[in-house]
Amino acid sequence: ESFDVTAYVTLPEGESGAAAGAKIAELCADLPVELNADSAMMSATMLTGSGVGINVYANDMGSLQEAATQIAGALLEVPGIAYTDDGLSDAETALHIAVDRNAAMEKGYTVAQVYMQIASALTSSASSIRMDMGDVTASVVVSSEERMTPDELMALEFDYTDADGKSAPFPLSDIASLDETVSLSTIRRVDQRRSLNVTAGIEEGQNVTLVTAEAQQKVASLTLPKGVTYEFDGESEAILKAVRDLALMLLLGVILVYFIMVAQFQSLKSPFIVMFTIPLAFTGGFLALLLCGLDVSILALVGFVMLTGVIVNNGIVLVDYVNQLRADGMERREALIEAGATRLRPILMTSLTTILGLIVMALGQNP
Repeated sequence: ESFDVTAYVTLPEGESGAAAGAKIAELCADLPVELNADSAMMSATMLTGSGVGINVYANDMGSLQEAATQIAGALLEVPGIAYTDDGLSDAETALHIAVDRNAAMEKGYTVAQVYMQIASALTSSASSIRMDMGDVTASVVVSSEERMTPDELMALEFDYTDADGKSAPFPLSDIASLDETVSLSTIRRVDQRRSLNVTAGIEEGQNVTLVTAEAQQKVASLTLPKGVTYEFDGESEAILKAVRDLALMLLLGVILVYFIMVAQFQSLKSPFIVMFTIPLAFTGGFLALLLCGLDVSILALVGFVMLTGVIVNNGIVLVDYVNQLRADGMERREALIEAGATRLRPILMTSLTTILGLIVMALGQNP
């Protein structure tokens, strides 16, 4: 007899759930138990950490389960993959009885009649007993020693009367076959097709995009059952979608900032000159990421979008003063030199206030 025990572990902020799970498994390696990561923990890891997800689709349940197991096994061979889940963790072993319709008709039975007799042989009886406290439902079940085995089930006898009126019982095995299969607790459908979600966790320190690219090549080399299709739907795909959305936001931000400056300068050329300061800000942003050893993340891209509106302030201050000097009759070169010397202090002051304020936010400290 076996028992299942579920334990929930709360980790300090910033700690990796995958690393903690691996450590627990290492500590319990010498115990006579089977340790499995809970699906809820894996889901949380997928949301907060790195992960690869694959949605597998098929109409046939057998092909779907075979493909999910095959893909999960292949992902384990990819460097950087810590663990996999084929989506069958909640599945239970089941016996599938397939009735031969033609053979049953020859014996005078329909498929429904065969299943009804099988259900009657397997179903426990229940009745209601009236007591002083009220009606109580009592079920009569067979002891574990007397329960019907698969062989006894296939030997279940059915009554058959031949053309001469003679009774000739026959076993269930004459008209049906018994297969051992896996039964899912829930069946998910996408566009009317059965679907399973295969997930994989990424080892600490691994780049999810690079690991996902290798996983895509590995899965593409597999020969999956006929009628099975799949699509990747993990963290890498979410990052790429977010990057596309942020790129669109960045483009829209640049266009809006440009038109706002056109309305202020009442010119198309001066705002265009100011817009050339934006690539300089991006250069500084990428250099800061390089010096800190950080990847280009979603938060970093959000910061670049913010820079689109912040960095143009210095250009506006400089170009506006140059235009004033040019309007007073000063030559272009002299106007640029004069504006650069005069506006240096205000530009540094506004830049330092912005930089210092954002540094506090970047370090996560309260001012």
